[in-house]
Amino acid sequence: MKYVKEFATHADYTAYVATDYPKPNVSLCVAEGDVHYNPTPPPPPFFCKLTLRTGEVVEIEGSGELTRAMISGYSTTCVSAEIGELCTSIGNWAFYGCSAMTTCTIGSGVTSIGEYAFNGCRSLTSITIPNTVTSIGNNAFVYCSSLPSITIPDSVTSIGNYAFSGCSAMTTCTIGSGVTSIADYTFQNCSAMTTCTIGSGVTSIGDSAFTNCYSLTSITIPDSVTSIGSNAFQNCSAMTTCTLGSGVTSIGNRAFHSCSSLTSITIPDSVTTIGDSTFFYCESLSDITIPDSVTSIGGSAFYGCSAMTTCTIGSGVTSIGDSAFIDCRSLRSITIPNTVTSIGNSAFYYCTSLPSITIPDSVTSIGNNAFTNCSNLSAITSLATTAPTITNSTFQIVRTGGTLYVPIGSSGYDVWITQLNNWTKVEQ
Repeated sequence: MKYVKEFATHADYTAYVATDYPKPNVSLCVAEGDVHYNPTPPPPPFFCKLTLRTGEVVEIEGSGELTRAMISGYSTTCVSAEIGELCTSIGNWAFYGCSAMTTCTIGSGVTSIGEYAFNGCRSLTSITIPNTVTSIGNNAFVYCSSLPSITIPDSVTSIGNYAFSGCSAMTTCTIGSGVTSIADYTFQNCSAMTTCTIGSGVTSIGDSAFTNCYSLTSITIPDSVTSIGSNAFQNCSAMTTCTLGSGVTSIGNRAFHSCSSLTSITIPDSVTTIGDSTFFYCESLSDITIPDSVTSIGGSAFYGCSAMTTCTIGSGVTSIGDSAFIDCRSLRSITIPNTVTSIGNSAFYYCTSLPSITIPDSVTSIGNNAFTNCSNLSAITSLATTAPTITNSTFQIVRTGGTLYVPIGSSGYDVWITQLNNWTKVEQ
């Protein structure tokens, strides 16, 4: 039998030779000549190679940064690129408009991918980012509309704005643990994305980071994340569940706007603010509990959550914003804590299933149309001895003949009775 030893690099072969040819047990070999040692030195290092439509291979000489000037002459004819270990960075706009390029291999010497580096590479179907890369610039892969997936290695610490925006064929994305922030608009309009794994190092999700990811079915936000930006998941209309980590303190305006399939979400007790229109038209959201940590509910926060049946508001909330629960037409039960001092304009407008409401004595003002069109409202209990101020339209279009319960000896409720349609005031 023969024994053949292969070497991955010439250095390995040289080191082996330096040990005076240690040989295996060759007793089973026919003869000493059957023992072979085959060094396989690696190919010489290179900078960049391009394959053109014609099959021609163009070798670009150099080292350091691969620039736009080096590639621009081949942008319409390049179908694949191999970036070698002599390249340390891919410069801004380097492969911009290489619309025929289908594959790109990035060498282990590259540490950064510049702004717009692969912008408009619409045919790109395969690219591997090595674990030497630490930064991905703004718009780096914008409109790479054939790229099916991306894995961002743990070495990457920053991803720029719009980095993968418009990658409309991307179905999966894995974000490594080194990334600290998902920037604004990073995955905007990735309409085919169904899953995204967010690494444990991410602390913030930027504005519109996942806007119009229409196919995203669920998302888990790790405990490391402290803030979710405005419009972050707007129009993620297929998303049914969202798990918020225990570190989230703020949910931005319109963060889950029009997530029409979202059925449940648990707001952790680290959250202090729920922004304007945060859950606007989340039409499948059934129940919600707002923890004691939340101090304010923004305007239109739950506007159009037509499947919501119950809502419990925590004891930290001091104000309910304008239109906060407008058109929550299935809402049958809501608990308002005695920390709330104001109920905004149209706050419960068109909550047509709400049968009763208790207003704590902490409330001093109730806005225009706050309970207008609450057509099933038949009982209001106000606990304040001095009636909260209302406007001349606070209780428009409510059912006839309900009951207003107020404390014994209270004052100011006659104004309420003039609005309520043939209601009876009962002191208790």
